[in-house]
Amino acid sequence: MEQPKRIFLWSNMRSMSTVFAKGLAHMDGVIMWKHPYMGNYFNRIFRNPTTFEKFPGMRTVLDEIKGSAASIDTVKDQYEGGNLRLQRDHPLTFEYINEQLEKPLPEGKKFMFVKEHAFAIDGHYDKLPEGPSKHTFIIRHPNRLALSARKTLIRLYQYEGNPDEFDIGPGTNPLLEWDMLSKDPIYRLWNYVRENLEPNPVVIDADDLQNHTSDVMRKYCEAVGIPWKEKYLSWPASDEYTKYFYGAMEQVVWAKKVGMITSASVSTHIRPGAGEIPTLPKCCEEFADEFREGYRVMYEHRIKPDRV
Repeated sequence: MEQPKRIFLWSNMRSMSTVFAKGLAHMDGVIMWKHPYMGNYFNRIFRNPTTFEKFPGMRTVLDEIKGSAASIDTVKDQYEGGNLRLQRDHPLTFEYINEQLEKPLPEGKKFMFVKEHAFAIDGHYDKLPEGPSKHTFIIRHPNRLALSARKTLIRLYQYEGNPDEFDIGPGTNPLLEWDMLSKDPIYRLWNYVRENLEPNPVVIDADDLQNHTSDVMRKYCEAVGIPWKEKYLSWPASDEYTKYFYGAMEQVVWAKKVGMITSASVSTHIRPGAGEIPTLPKCCEEFADEFREGYRVMYEHRIKPDRV
């Protein structure tokens, strides 16, 4: 049976999905869609009248994203893939996004990757595109997830105090603490896929990816139908590859400007050595606990490296 050519890579934020996606984007015959549903998600929260009351700092985020869109307008030919406009031209409905994802692949391309955060489609699984798709997931230990989220939020809030006193518990995260989200959206989506779309969706763990890169990347490619080549273990440092992305590109430009994906954008390979699981300061424990059960279950279903 022919493998589906549309492959979703679902993740939580701060799960090493960006650096992994950079590697995938450099594989032969691949086009990469970057967060198309996040455009819809951002539109929903920016148009919610309670958003700026709850998180006043989100006005700055909105202004920064608009600024990124304006910078793209000044170099209109820079992004040759496609640019779904976040703030204007189209409201980025699920129907419109799926219309784009369901189009035939460009000439010479064999695989479409769609990199997306699971929470962007949370509660809207009936809006996934029609036709065959392969659903894959990258997970990361909740302790690492929480520490990385804290680092990002400190930067977003421009906090200069003691990091161990910076609370990232419920009600503090401007991107995840919305009434419209369920608990642990990636675990919920994984269960939905298993029960309704495919019984054994591919799962990889970020620690495995770092510590056993060749095994995990080879097995991942085999699972989604991409012929494996050793050259896929490294790629150019330049972030010029982003100009071939499809999606709401102002999100990508904004994330680079605020330092959310800086190191991943200029990476040349998966950095080895995840090390021991870190302990958490009290300010991060509640955030991590939200993801522990789902991580534990999905971890048991992950692609396992040959040497553990």
